[in-house]
Formats: sequence, structure tokens, C-alpha cells
Amino acid sequence: MNYLKLKLDDDTYQYLKVKFDGDINAMEDFVKKILANEIKKKHLNPTEAEEKNINDNLESYLKSGKSGSRSYGIKGQGW
Repeated sequence: MNYLKLKLDDDTYQYLKVKFDGDINAMEDFVKKILANEIKKKHLNPTEAEEKNINDNLESYLKSGKSGSRSYGIKGQGW
């Protein structure tokens, strides 16, 4: 397991401290769960910008070959 030390602003820290009655382990578990959920959402639901970038890269790749070039197969034809 890797470790990451976070610096929180005073308001956030005080909120967590009150919410979990000063239990540092509970605060850490809560923060880990929130981060893990946010990362999962990003991986499962890419943003519009990420989707556009993926589509633009694919389109550029498919258009980059010479028309009718069969030296390595026709791009996008599955072989």
C-alpha cells in the first residue's frame, strides 16, 4: 500500500473532526472512500473533453494512411 499525506484547509479539517468526533481513523477512511469513488466515476464516465480527444485521435489515425495502401493492410478494416 502507498501513502499520501494531504494538507486540508482549516474548515475542511474542522468539519471532518466534528463529523467523526475526532476519530482520525474514521476521517481517513471517509476521505479514502470519497477519493476512490471519484476516481471510479472518472474512469467509468469520461468527460466530454476526454471522449472528444479519443475520437479525434482515432479519426486522425484512420485518415493518416495513404488511400488504398495495402503494405500493412487498410486501416480500420480489422487486419
